Amino acid sequence: MVWAEGEKESWQRAPIRGGSLLSWVRMSALGDWQELDDVALRRLTELVLADLQNVWPSALATLSARLALAVWETAPPGAWWGGDPPRRFLAMQGLSALPGLLHYSAGRLSEAMQVFLPFRSPRLAPFAAEALARLKAARPEARRWLLRHAESAAAGLIPDAVGATGKRREAAGGALRFLAANGREELILEVAGRWGAEAREAVRAVLAVDPLGLVPSRLPRMPSFWQPAGFARPLLRGRAAALPLCVVEALGTMLAISPLDEPYAGLDQVREACDPASLAAFAWDLFSAWLAAGAPSKEAWAFDALGHLGDDACARRLATLVRQWPGEAAHARAVAGLDVLRAIGSDVALMHLHGISQKVKFKGLQDKAQEKIAEVAAQRGLTPDDLADRLVPDLGLGADGTLLLDFGPRRFRVGFDESLKPFVRDGEGKRLPDLPKPGKADDAEKAGAAQETWKTLKKDAKALAAQQILRLELALCSRRRWEPDVFRTFLVEHPLLQHLVRRLVWGAWDAADTRVATFRMTEDGTFADAADEAWELPAQCRVGIVHRLDLPEDLAARWGEVFADYQILQPFEQLGRETYAITEEEKGARELRRVAGLTVPTGKVLGLVDRRGWRRGPALDAGLIGWIAKSLPGGEHEICLSFEPGIVVGLVMEFPEQTLGTVTIDRAGSWEKGKGRTFGTLDAVTFSELVRDLEALR
Repeated sequence: MVWAEGEKESWQRAPIRGGSLLSWVRMSALGDWQELDDVALRRLTELVLADLQNVWPSALATLSARLALAVWETAPPGAWWGGDPPRRFLAMQGLSALPGLLHYSAGRLSEAMQVFLPFRSPRLAPFAAEALARLKAARPEARRWLLRHAESAAAGLIPDAVGATGKRREAAGGALRFLAANGREELILEVAGRWGAEAREAVRAVLAVDPLGLVPSRLPRMPSFWQPAGFARPLLRGRAAALPLCVVEALGTMLAISPLDEPYAGLDQVREACDPASLAAFAWDLFSAWLAAGAPSKEAWAFDALGHLGDDACARRLATLVRQWPGEAAHARAVAGLDVLRAIGSDVALMHLHGISQKVKFKGLQDKAQEKIAEVAAQRGLTPDDLADRLVPDLGLGADGTLLLDFGPRRFRVGFDESLKPFVRDGEGKRLPDLPKPGKADDAEKAGAAQETWKTLKKDAKALAAQQILRLELALCSRRRWEPDVFRTFLVEHPLLQHLVRRLVWGAWDAADTRVATFRMTEDGTFADAADEAWELPAQCRVGIVHRLDLPEDLAARWGEVFADYQILQPFEQLGRETYAITEEEKGARELRRVAGLTVPTGKVLGLVDRRGWRRGPALDAGLIGWIAKSLPGGEHEICLSFEPGIVVGLVMEFPEQTLGTVTIDRAGSWEKGKGRTFGTLDAVTFSELVRDLEALR
């Protein structure tokens, strides 16, 4: 077993669904089932298996070790529900659960791949290779397992890669080439040498396969919507020459045999030879033709083409569609769109993917987007919050956070207000309501380019503004801390975010999380304290946004005067933020009743989702959502607010009003409410922010 830091502990806290597996089994004549002899164990296993149908596998953690392993190793894989990886059970049992995992993988490989990661065994390698080759959804997990256990993977793959036939040989060879492409070639050859020089040379030949020759034995037949003569034609780099139609036909075949996460190698040559913007225009036309043809799933390669060839403009347009599709009964297409945004991979594309993960009307889509962001973060060795710091585009702004728009004889400077809304000033510094239209004296080419830049800037800033302001406000509520170098690089020196940083009061905390100073960022990028004196950020500290509860009255008043003197408006309430204290009775309670019985418009409830970081609960019977939730710091628990009659999926205003119930603290993902922590376990800031959200419903 090979665990990453904190991984085992996280698995040990994974939720259990469905209650005990023994809840329906007659226990008479079996005595104490925790201490079973072999005969009784077999009998009880038979009883459990006889009724085992559509059961959550995480419930294995409710059984004794011997019984759980016996059921795990003998239950038909089809008896388990999908989408419920038994992480807690596997963390408890460790390597003794490997035989059952192999049994489970033979029937439910896609689900099994979710729990492969800590198990190091060559016997798992063929399963990982199969998932990499043929299971799109499981490929990220397969890649992670192969890279973590490269030596064991090579030992399990080499016999198939040189000795098997058909698909098993192809999958093993593909997995070895994946490892070699990720810096493991010497390790693979060293492992192969354990079988002798002949095996080493055979493996070398497997790794040396020309990727341009890896094509299907039968090339696909192009669909009727494939009409390249009507699409924008790709241009060669640096030249106005368009690709001949016969070459575009070949490009279409390349795209048709290119999965999103494993494209045909020839596409790299196409991207190197062609103008990126023209390729993106071609890909968008192909995608539009696919949509117009009814978006046939068997021809989804035309959608994936955006991931292979799309640019920032494609990402912007696609993100708008992805947000709309679930409301048009196209949830699966929207989820596929998340993969396409991830494949485009630019800062703008990932910005939109992260925005969907933070705020969208449809919970299922939001959850999927959060999974994609977590995958990207894991690949980069970051937390999702750390990744979010790095995903904010600079929008082409200068180091001072402004942008010059040049009309030739006239120039205009772009700035941003407290809501990150862009504005322009003329050459004399006068603020204008909008960028003026070009005049006869202006340079037509320069003015046209400036206007296009301004239009794009407004679109991107609008997409970013609410997302980034909410992100910083949630960082205030969760008391997030940044290391000084990260704070400088990704906040203070970021051309766009510095406009928000300058409008907030920041604090420095020592290693014991004791606040040692408060400060603000000035217009020239330096720091000043509440007395408006120059202040230096210590190297040994952590930085965060100061909550009102962390400010004594006199210090809060001084900061209020500073911000008033400089006419600084804040992006959200900080110095004037309402605060609330817990009562003695509430400290020991598992239910908070401050808004219980209050009837409010449904839109008010959804407002917590849209503007305060809550998310919708799962749809239950008749498609009704009966609660919303907000994660607590650490992610293990969440706050849940129940209401009736509920929100109907797809018909949110079917019931225009909701009667609020109680608030509980439950394990994340749990369906059992009111059995979690008491409210006295919350720190003062977390409790105050909870009540502030509830009071907003009034």
